[in-house]
Parts: sequence; structure tokens; C-alpha cells
Amino acid sequence: MGAILLSDHIKETADIIAGYTTGRLVGESGQVSLLRDSGKDILLDESHSIEVRNDSTYQQITLRDALEVKTIEGWPLFAGLYTRIKLKTDW
Repeated sequence: MGAILLSDHIKETADIIAGYTTGRLVGESGQVSLLRDSGKDILLDESHSIEVRNDSTYQQITLRDALEVKTIEGWPLFAGLYTRIKLKTDW
């Protein structure tokens, strides 16, 4: 298990070096935010590029996806996933 955690840490470090802000995706009350490890929330809007990690690849999603896409059981599909964001103007 230690190797998996080290691998995740290396990926996160690479994301931060590339200029991304990282954390876990939260969608509540019609708003989407990024929960940082520090406990700070960053409210997301259309100016942010949002990418969730699925194994070793990233999937770009919209605010709408974060709020509306659900599992078969009705849970938010992307909630709690490792997420990286960047302001679109940074591109």
C-alpha cells in the first residue's frame, strides 16, 4: 500500500509544479468547491478548468457534471475524487 500512496503523492506534486491547485471535489446546495488538505474550500465557477483523476488519467468535467452526474444509486459520481483545477486564463 505504501507504494500506491507514494505514487499518488508524486502525481500530486507533479500537478502542483504544473500550476494546478489540488484537493477533493465537493458539490452541495448547487455549488461546487475544491476541498484542500488544509481544510480550506475554494468555490469553483466557470473560470476554472476542473479535472478529476480516474486511476492514472484525468477527465475534464464541468460544474454541471459535478452537480448532476450520479451513480446508479443516486450519489454524486465525482464527489470526493482527487481533483485538480486551474484558472482557464492560465492556459
